[in-house]
Amino acid sequence: MNKKDLLVFSIIFFIILFTYLSSKFYNLRGDTVLIQVNGRDSLRLSISENKIVEVSGPLGVSIIEINNGKVRMLSSPCPDKLCVKEGYINKSGQVIVCVPNRIVIKIEGRASLDALTY
Repeated sequence: MNKKDLLVFSIIFFIILFTYLSSKFYNLRGDTVLIQVNGRDSLRLSISENKIVEVSGPLGVSIIEINNGKVRMLSSPCPDKLCVKEGYINKSGQVIVCVPNRIVIKIEGRASLDALTY
């Protein structure tokens, strides 16, 4: 490995590090939770209120918890429970999807970085 290779690898490393850190620190917390069932908006709630919500999907009732500015799928009738294993989300743009029960939980709010920011 010569000096030019080392320089290229260093530049690539710093670009990746900068991208990671900027997405980690500049992504703002969301202020609204949007719950969709079968592709249609079902509920829109404030992320600041502590609440447990039951949402009916094609497989049965899923339970969603909003607590201390975070949201998670507490329980779901789906077989693999991947949506429950996702855990808490709290930043604008994050999503939890339960494909078998057709429920989507989205965090909405003003994100400081997006695809159009440059």
